[in-house]
Amino acid sequence: MFPDRCQTSREMYHRIRWDPRLDAGEFVIGYDAHGERLEEVPFAAFIPDEEIPWHRVWYFRRGHERVWDRRERIERKRSGGDCQGAPALEPTG
Repeated sequence: MFPDRCQTSREMYHRIRWDPRLDAGEFVIGYDAHGERLEEVPFAAFIPDEEIPWHRVWYFRRGHERVWDRRERIERKRSGGDCQGAPALEPTG
């Protein structure tokens, strides 16, 4: 694979959803609500492949930190930082 490839929004969603070390309740999803307006939805309220398509998801946030951001190419990985060299996403706790 390509070493600089960031995960897709779908991949990031499933990583947060299924990784037992992460508390999905701490995350928020930012998405394009049309007209260059971004809105947020709690992670638990997001239903994959329903009202908000994956291509409109712009970021995942935990607290004040964006852990995945499409525009900025930020992706906190479990190890090794992100596509731009930022620190890794640490497990909850």
